[in-house]
Amino acid sequence: MNKYRIENDNRKKNTSSKVSGFLQQELAPVIQECITSPALQRSFPAALPLITSVNKAHILMLMRCGIITGETARKLAQGVLQIESEGIEGFELDPALEDPYFNYEAKIIKMVGSETGGQIHTARSRNDLKSTMDRLRARTLCLRVLEDLFSLRETMVTCGEQFKDVIMPGYTHLQPAQPITFGYYLLGVAYAIGRDWQRIAECYARINMNPLGAGAFAGVTFPIDRQMTAHLLGFDAVTDHSLDAVASRDYLIELISNCTLLTSNIGRMAQDFYVMTSFEFQTLQLPDSVAITSSIMPQKKNMTTLEILKGRVAQATGALVTALAGYKATPFSHMLDGSQEGLRWAWDALEEIALSLPVARFIVENAEPRRERMLELVHSNFSTITDLADALVNIAGLSFRESHHVAGRTARLALDQGLSSNQITAEHVAAASDNILGRKITLDQAVVEDILDPAQAVERRAGSGSPAAKDMEMMLSNLKLQLDQDLVFFKQRRNKVTEAHHRLEMDFASVAQGKGLS
Repeated sequence: MNKYRIENDNRKKNTSSKVSGFLQQELAPVIQECITSPALQRSFPAALPLITSVNKAHILMLMRCGIITGETARKLAQGVLQIESEGIEGFELDPALEDPYFNYEAKIIKMVGSETGGQIHTARSRNDLKSTMDRLRARTLCLRVLEDLFSLRETMVTCGEQFKDVIMPGYTHLQPAQPITFGYYLLGVAYAIGRDWQRIAECYARINMNPLGAGAFAGVTFPIDRQMTAHLLGFDAVTDHSLDAVASRDYLIELISNCTLLTSNIGRMAQDFYVMTSFEFQTLQLPDSVAITSSIMPQKKNMTTLEILKGRVAQATGALVTALAGYKATPFSHMLDGSQEGLRWAWDALEEIALSLPVARFIVENAEPRRERMLELVHSNFSTITDLADALVNIAGLSFRESHHVAGRTARLALDQGLSSNQITAEHVAAASDNILGRKITLDQAVVEDILDPAQAVERRAGSGSPAAKDMEMMLSNLKLQLDQDLVFFKQRRNKVTEAHHRLEMDFASVAQGKGLS
């Protein structure tokens, strides 16, 4: 059952339009039933607070500019506050009124009379109203994503520092490659999602522009103050071009595009964790609280939370493609296919992305590397053999291709004998070099053991962006510095919006009480 009632009696005969003196028929019953009514049910809860905010700023501006009287502003303000107090439960939505705004306007006219209520839409169009609502909604989602993504980045850095010396096998092509550390892995993801944060933050400036006052697309004839509404709504500036203001939703497509990249990076981490928590790998432990069980197999610990994090990529990608498809080849003006239908899933996807970020943070916070298992795999999977190849260049003077072959043959000899890399001896190296080069290369056993020590393998790569302690300290310092700078950026933007909201609420309440503006 719906939370609010939709008036939609399709048995009635078609009558004159409820929103136009020009149209002689209202929307056909089939259109109301199949398009307008479902759209109202779906969009009205999100639209109502946005319409309310824009109406507050617009009424204050109209009064300040002398376009409406103080008494009209007082009555409108009281009506808006009553509607806000009642919420969606106070509406009996009528699909014949086309959309959320006309339903809102009809209610306020009913409350304060047509002479007063009809003035609320002076000096604006639904086009600039909806464009303003979209920017407010996009701004809220953008700030929400930035805040939760910042927390995730902080956690990645904290855990990266905590596990900076936990040796683990690194992989390419999902095959053992070279030893790294779990902390090094986490910092790699932190760098990637840090770039996502930067992209989303850069998009914010293109979102936070005030289109109110653009009218239908060519401006308005009334002496309005667009800077005032921008100030009241917390926008950074006004849009210069009125047609562009109502025709363009590129900022929203940019936001969902950047967030799709973010979900991809988080999904890749989730995929790695998914493999690492499997029975075959057993290199990472996650708590039971992130898993579900099987309805038939009692022993199952299914990592479905990780599956969902991976699945968010599909949702975001689908929303992005739909937005681009809806936007493609539409006239450069206000069109529902470009500004509404094509963007429908973008809002849902952005909400889901925002919801996934605290979950990703919880996963990282509670991921516990299994140190002994990781080290066991590093020893058994020959991931230090690259170091043997490098050492043969430095010690024996071989070309790298020659050393590559000798090191590879050394690993093969050990593998054929059922040995792991930490069991390779100087004799294995001599036999391999004799087989490849026709001469034996003799190394001290202590040298071979040092070469194949995974901890030393990590440290030998210092200065190249490696898991070595020196490099890790540098990366941790840089990441923490970037976090400090990003926090300042975020707080400035969030505080500006918060202060504007408080100012708008105070000024509007004052007008509703007949006190005027300060």
